Amino acid sequence: LFSHHRPINHTHYNRKQGDALVTARSASCLPLPAGSLRRSRDFRREAGRLPISAQKYHESIFDRSRLLCPDYGNRPYLHCIIADVELLAQHEYAALERCLYYYLAGEAAKSAAHTGIPHPIAALAPNFNSREPVLINFHQVVLQHFELNEFLRDISIHGYIEIGWKDARLAWNSEQWKADTLRVQAASHIWVPVFTQQNYDTALRNGDGFELRRIETSSRGNVSAILAFSLRTFCDDTDFANYPDDTYKCCFSLEAQMNQEVIDFTTDNLPVFTDPKYFREYGWKVSGTVPKVVQDPAQEPEVGFCINLTRASSSVKIELTVPLIACALLFLLSPFFGTIRTQIFFKLFIVCMQLLTLLLFSNRIAAHLGSAQSTPRLLRFLEFAIIINVLSVAASVFLYACGRIRRTLPPWALLIKISSIVNNVVCVLHASPDEEEAMEKGNAAGGNFQKDWTAAFTAIHAMTMVGISIIFLLGYIIML
Repeated sequence: LFSHHRPINHTHYNRKQGDALVTARSASCLPLPAGSLRRSRDFRREAGRLPISAQKYHESIFDRSRLLCPDYGNRPYLHCIIADVELLAQHEYAALERCLYYYLAGEAAKSAAHTGIPHPIAALAPNFNSREPVLINFHQVVLQHFELNEFLRDISIHGYIEIGWKDARLAWNSEQWKADTLRVQAASHIWVPVFTQQNYDTALRNGDGFELRRIETSSRGNVSAILAFSLRTFCDDTDFANYPDDTYKCCFSLEAQMNQEVIDFTTDNLPVFTDPKYFREYGWKVSGTVPKVVQDPAQEPEVGFCINLTRASSSVKIELTVPLIACALLFLLSPFFGTIRTQIFFKLFIVCMQLLTLLLFSNRIAAHLGSAQSTPRLLRFLEFAIIINVLSVAASVFLYACGRIRRTLPPWALLIKISSIVNNVVCVLHASPDEEEAMEKGNAAGGNFQKDWTAAFTAIHAMTMVGISIIFLLGYIIML
């Protein structure tokens, strides 16, 4: 098969002596004809001296008819070359690897000759004789990039998985071949597992893709490979109520697309890692779970892992919480702004601020509510705050109107005593001097009881505002 390969002369220059050192290394699995070997030897003698290993190689006496080398114990001629494997050039070592591969493929074809299947090393699973399950081990899952669509709640991830399995057909004697590893150039040269995500229906629709890279096997038959993947799935948004501190939980599961009945999975119990060279968080804190094997008798074995995306952008949180906290503090301080009439105007100003905050929330959150299963707690609390503030304005207007009614009878003695105590304790709620002067003029015109009624309604308004403020604080604690 490799008879077209010929010894290639490589010229190396000695920097100290300036002379050329020419070596000839065979990149072939078969010996050269005597004429070509003689011509190449004459050329090398004219160009310069040969290294000792190459001289021994070309001066060795071998049986060309049987391709045997008596100097190495009647072993095949190929092993005469392997003795100098450290001196082989890159393309020559690649040819040696091809020789080793075809040797292993030939041995596998002999053992599977009764099946009549061509190229069994790639067509048949490693356990075609014993029917024992092939254990595919997931060493590590590495995430390199992700794309999250917050409106549709779907995510696409890209990365790779380090996997490995055992294939006894790819084992050889490392002392005889002087090689411990073999690089497989293409996935079609040996048997490899074929994966799909979740099931056959969603794999094609979602555009999932897998590709095996860097396939290597050791002399003991341990095969390792890099499984590059591009997966897409939908995320669980039940935590959207904590917006903007919400967490998306996105889970993936992999299963074998072929030979499902003879493939099992194992893991090294390592969590999902991120590649620091390519991975960018884009305002999200990413954490991965430990891949687990799902053994469901009703389904094929699967390997599942989840990725949790927590929003880590503080700017959105500040943008939403600062107006909400400002409106809440102003509402709690409204009873200390003087008379009932002044408090009414101040609370109306707070209502306008809360409506502007609602517009801000609508711009930030409403676009996500179409596909969300829950409402953010910030939006619920803003709704609660607007309702409480409107009720407070209504109570203030009603009590202010009651205090302006002219009465000819005095209030109850108990009411006068309680209102006096309340107004003395909450001294900031006393009427202003201008208002007291107006009430004195009214008393002179219509009686001496209007001042007592005004003090009573002022105390009732103060107690009402205290009760509404307590309800507001309880709602803040419960909702946030």
